[in-house]
Amino acid sequence: MKKPTKTGRAAALFSLLAALAVLPAPAVAQATPEVEALAAKIKAEQFKTIVNCERCNLAGADFDEQFLRLAALERADLTDARLRGADLTGIHLTRAKLTGTDFSGSNMAGAMLANADLRGATLVDTRLDAVRVHGADFTGANIQRANFRLLEYVKKLTFAGADARGAIFRHAFLGGVDFSGTDLRGADFTRATGLTNAQLAKACGDDATILPPGLSIPRCDGS
Repeated sequence: MKKPTKTGRAAALFSLLAALAVLPAPAVAQATPEVEALAAKIKAEQFKTIVNCERCNLAGADFDEQFLRLAALERADLTDARLRGADLTGIHLTRAKLTGTDFSGSNMAGAMLANADLRGATLVDTRLDAVRVHGADFTGANIQRANFRLLEYVKKLTFAGADARGAIFRHAFLGGVDFSGTDLRGADFTRATGLTNAQLAKACGDDATILPPGLSIPRCDGS
């Protein structure tokens, strides 16, 4: 029996991901009155003290353009919450539930995202310099043009199926990171370390993808 080629396996993988992409989107969580009241309290206190709301239910909350620097939100539920354009420098979101959360344009430099669930989250144009992401799950997330410079703590980190077009991984350590089915067209891996051809073989890119010397990546369909 003839074994499938690497090209054939890659084509089958991306066909599957394309099929999953057209599935109906899950219902977006709406903030309950209790969540809205708690969010309002946090906003009122954000400039007076460091926010501490571990294990809080903030699903669907609106924190667009708010100041939550160094906030302690470990294990909090922020499903489908909105934090677009927010200052989240150094925020603590260890083991937080961030599925479907929108962080577009926010500053999360130095954030703690260890073991956080970011499946389907949106982090377009988000700053994530030197974040701690070991065990974090970005499966299916939109991380277009997100800045992941200087990553170090990446054990069991996955970007499987993520849209990472134009994402920046300069000077990042990426040993063992899962890029299965990740769209890396235009991504920048300048001076990244730990990355291997075996990891990249499960992803796809294009001529604009910048890789360290000696590495290569399959082309995405249509690129």
